[in-house]
Amino acid sequence: MIPTMYYKEKDDENIRDLKKINFSEANIWERKHLQNWILEKPEILGEKLLIVTSEFDQFDKDVKNRLDILAIDGKGKLVVIELKRDIANEFVDLQAIHYAAYCRTIKMEEIVEMMKKFYEARSWKKPESFEQEIRNFIENNEFQEFDDKPRIILAANEFKNKTISAVLWLNEFDVDITCVKLDCYKLEDNNKIFIKPEIMIPLPEAKDYIIKIREKRDEVEKKSIIMKEYQEFWEKIITEFKMKKPNLVRRQLNTRNFYRISTGIRDVHFEWNLAKQREPNGFLVALHFETSDSKLNKDLFDYFEKQKDELQKNFNEEIIFNGEWNLKNYEICIVNENLELDDENVKWGVKTMLKFYDVFKPFLDNYFQENKN
Repeated sequence: MIPTMYYKEKDDENIRDLKKINFSEANIWERKHLQNWILEKPEILGEKLLIVTSEFDQFDKDVKNRLDILAIDGKGKLVVIELKRDIANEFVDLQAIHYAAYCRTIKMEEIVEMMKKFYEARSWKKPESFEQEIRNFIENNEFQEFDDKPRIILAANEFKNKTISAVLWLNEFDVDITCVKLDCYKLEDNNKIFIKPEIMIPLPEAKDYIIKIREKRDEVEKKSIIMKEYQEFWEKIITEFKMKKPNLVRRQLNTRNFYRISTGIRDVHFEWNLAKQREPNGFLVALHFETSDSKLNKDLFDYFEKQKDELQKNFNEEIIFNGEWNLKNYEICIVNENLELDDENVKWGVKTMLKFYDVFKPFLDNYFQENKN
């Protein structure tokens, strides 16, 4: 058998063979050795991990076995780690999936308690705040809480083809499973043991691509959920608004963050707008001047601004005159700080727009009547 690794001492000119053996031959045990090595140096598995607990058995009473290691990765994902001393049998992936399924509902406070107990049991140095330790470790600035899709890492000396096929198939369905092969080598003339970890799945050169595909898919799914929420929100608003102003709006599909009401003048419209990423920030009831004629937009804005005191008498909320909003466009609005797509905003949006329309529309009509030539 040709060795796949060689060894050379610094001051020795000779190169020596490293004999590949299995962990059983090296008298290395799963819990006594492999598990403890990974707990002390989790980067053996190919990435930075924060250990939460080990040998955890507080799952549902139907689960008799123990989860080898539970950890957290840099993106804020829970990671279920299953170890096999020699060959990972065809059931190891299913066992790990069982554990991941139970971990999908675990929240931050539960993770903190697990870590506290584990650190105490091993006499590890405890941080001042376990939760802060976790949040400092996580590199994802958007992290709030653990999601319901834990990752899985399978580590073994060898993997059967059945296991590899199952893992590749599950990865296609976004079940995030990594297979790490732990090769063991022994120096022929002494008892030195060398461990060489190798990520088999996903292949290192494909990992970034797979991550990007998943992130893109998650982004699309998230966008679809938001679009559906907007659609339901506008349906509620339009249904109530049409009861008072049946001829102003049409019941149509709207999945964006704004909804417009025509004034009869092209690109001059009333608008509801859930403005999350600009100023003013909040739920807006507004009148927009967005025609291609920047002078007309400015003239309309100036006309209303001259009526500011008269207009303000009709409202308890402050009327905001947003000059040169969005480059050549202008906006007049009232803002509610609540940005939730909830019934409170439905009621506020309908009530405020009814008054806003009734107050501003006559002034708008008057302007175009006076300037019709």
